[in-house]
Amino acid sequence: MRYALIALLVGCSLTTYADTTQASQDVHFLHWWTSQGEVKSAEVVNDVLSEADLNVINVPVQGGGGKTAKSILQARAIAGNPPDMAQLEGPAIKSWAALGFLHNLDDAAKQQNWDEKLLSLARGIHQHNGNYVAVPVTLHRLNWMWVNMDILNRHKLKMPESWEQLIDVFSQLKQKGVSPLAIGNEPWQIVQLFENIAFGIGGPHYYRKAFIELDPDILASSTTHEALSKFRQISTIVLPDLSKQRWEEATKDLLEGRRAFQITGDWVAGELMAMNGEFPDNILCSPTPFQQSGFIYNMDSFALFKKPLLTNEQANRIAKIVSEPDFLYEFNRRKGSIPAYENVSLKGFNPCALKAKLDFKQAEELGTLVPSIIDSMAVSPVIEKAASSELYRFFNDPTMQPDDVIVHMQNMGSSNLNL
Repeated sequence: MRYALIALLVGCSLTTYADTTQASQDVHFLHWWTSQGEVKSAEVVNDVLSEADLNVINVPVQGGGGKTAKSILQARAIAGNPPDMAQLEGPAIKSWAALGFLHNLDDAAKQQNWDEKLLSLARGIHQHNGNYVAVPVTLHRLNWMWVNMDILNRHKLKMPESWEQLIDVFSQLKQKGVSPLAIGNEPWQIVQLFENIAFGIGGPHYYRKAFIELDPDILASSTTHEALSKFRQISTIVLPDLSKQRWEEATKDLLEGRRAFQITGDWVAGELMAMNGEFPDNILCSPTPFQQSGFIYNMDSFALFKKPLLTNEQANRIAKIVSEPDFLYEFNRRKGSIPAYENVSLKGFNPCALKAKLDFKQAEELGTLVPSIIDSMAVSPVIEKAASSELYRFFNDPTMQPDDVIVHMQNMGSSNLNL
């Protein structure tokens, strides 16, 4: 028995040592890129780090919007076992940094000259107390409308230019037996539709005051009632045909002609290219209808977490690699997004990405850039979750009144929640 115990202990020691030496060469990367196009993008991370003798162990968590992945990240961090690198967005970066979990990446930032090369809006998002704590990777546009023109042409319907016209086209398609909108009945997809409506009807100033600042008077305005009315009209048309499909399944329906429109971010372009081999000729991208042009954005970022086997020097080495122009070019080209840097070429990018870059520059000059309220860019996670729950319930419950939503959102604003 004594010899068996000694053998067991020696075996455990050798296993622990082998795991430790192996872990020092591995980079555990937690993210929510699981669709076909996203997987092709994530392969670029694997490739570029493997060239530097770093082995990426992907920890992909299914769920568009990253809700489940963020919960897993939180649980792992609390348990003292965070991944080496994780996909983060918006205010969550500062929250993780304030809790002391993230490596300081100033060395990589200085070597790569982020202060000059980053898009201006990216600098503040990725700093805490004046130090860079995450790597900006993508800039996504969310106010895109993706249209299967074969369906519109077959039914002799014109491209809609307003929300009223879009709802009318939806109604006509429904009468002809065509499901008009590619969307899954899950909160982030549904609420992203609402933010597009609200932004399109009210414009960027209204959007900021109502849904970022939660101004009670603006929330109670006729503009909010109009946005909720349009939201309800669309729900009445599309709700009977909806399932809880993932966004990439909805995109496949769009590509294959089972749906006519999809309203969501430019990750659709990456998915279409992955499915089709190139951006399809029959799919048109157009900004969702607007009174005042603008750009709803979110950004994907990489954060390096403090842990015994990832030193600050190693974290900065990884940060430098994933902020190199060649990596950013290939990753964003596959993803459908545009790089969050000024010094990266867009040669060979899809036409929607080229249009997005031009519209971004115009919105930057006009002050009409706004962060997404549902994609973790604008408000605290507590507010985001509460607002999402109310808007999702409104979409699915025809008995719920606009004032019910408005009162709940006013209460959120008065609560001063900022967790």
